[in-house]
Amino acid sequence: MKSFAVVFVIGALLVVVGLAMVNRSRTPMDGDQAAAPGAQTEEAQAEDERYAMSIGRPVELTQGELQQVRTLAPGIDTSRIRPEQVGKIRAILHSQGNDATKRGRIERLVN
Repeated sequence: MKSFAVVFVIGALLVVVGLAMVNRSRTPMDGDQAAAPGAQTEEAQAEDERYAMSIGRPVELTQGELQQVRTLAPGIDTSRIRPEQVGKIRAILHSQGNDATKRGRIERLVN
C-alpha cells in the first residue's frame, strides 16, 4: 500500500509540473505581438531570426560577403560598415529577394 501511495504522489507532482509548464508557455511575454493581418511578413520574421543569431560580439563580414556588398552597391565604402550593422547586412545578403531590393536595403542601412 505504501508503494502505491509513493507512486501516486510522484505522479501527482509530475502532473502539477506539467501543467505549470504548459501554462507558462501560454503566458504572453512583454515583447509578444498578436498575429494580425500584415503585422510582419515571413521575410521580415526570417530576417529577425537571422539577426538574432548574430547578437553578441559581432563577427566580421567574410571576404565573399564584402565582395557581394561591393557588387550589389558599388557606391558603398565597406570600411564604413560599423560592427553593429554587420548582422543586419548579413541577414540582407542571405535573405530571399532580388538584387535591387537588397541594394536598396543595404544603402538605407549604411547611409
